[in-house]
Amino acid sequence: MINIFEYLNFRDFLRDAYEERHTGDWRFSHRYIAEKAKFDSSMFNKILQGKRNLTSRLIKTFADIFCNDEREKNYFANMVAFNQAKTHSESRQFLEKLVASKECKVEDLAKDQFEYFDHWYHAVIRELVTFYPYVGDDAALGLMVRPPITAAQVRSSIALLERLSMIRKNETTGFYEQTQGLISSGTESYSTAVNSYIQQNLKVATSAMDRFERDERNLSTLAFGCDDNTYKELVEMVRRFRREVLAKVSACEKPNRVFQLGMQLFPLSDPYPPPQRRGRKRRIRGQEVLDRETIDEMCVEGGGNA
Repeated sequence: MINIFEYLNFRDFLRDAYEERHTGDWRFSHRYIAEKAKFDSSMFNKILQGKRNLTSRLIKTFADIFCNDEREKNYFANMVAFNQAKTHSESRQFLEKLVASKECKVEDLAKDQFEYFDHWYHAVIRELVTFYPYVGDDAALGLMVRPPITAAQVRSSIALLERLSMIRKNETTGFYEQTQGLISSGTESYSTAVNSYIQQNLKVATSAMDRFERDERNLSTLAFGCDDNTYKELVEMVRRFRREVLAKVSACEKPNRVFQLGMQLFPLSDPYPPPQRRGRKRRIRGQEVLDRETIDEMCVEGGGNA
């Protein structure tokens, strides 16, 4: 039986819950849901595919259809708010509400993972201990970090990395070594915390110009124009380059310093013609255009066909 508290993505929950109900009762179909929700029969599939978000009315409607009690309905509402959050702080706020549920099976991992990505220096310590002979000299290890961190921060970082099985002490040498215990950034909860981690590293990168001489750093930026297809190709190029960097680093037998390589690719302008905003009319070269998604949303709320 589907347990809603095992989910962090409401679309995954809806998909699995629907399949379970439909398997047991063929009358429970997309058309049945459309009648209950008062929207076109194709809309439910668009929601599952991520092409449509849930309005407050639909959150209540789906909660009534797929949840058994108020606790499940409240969890579902928070899950939707988490998935549809527009800012990192909002996303984290609702994720913390989700993991606060005693039945949420991701609770312990999510809390540890949040703690890991909350501080940029955990990743640095994880790399440092692979070549620095750390035996408890917290202050000395903290001074190896740029910018330096305190002995207390080193101790908490070591404890966290051990708890996450990302490092372990070699009983023969007495020194630490990396393990294969990595935290993925692929799930909904992880990507939320990774955003905070990236923000911290961008701040560290900003101060690198003052902390290092020119021959110790390589910083550059580039602004350019291109279309959507070229952008997608550039994204794949960045991914390939990242894999090549990881392969090269993995082949390094005697590392002696920790580096950060930042790769950012993001828009600096809106596309042209200007995008059509939800719920607003945009004037393009003298013509008023109503967004198609706005029309669909109006039909959904009004019970018509989208």
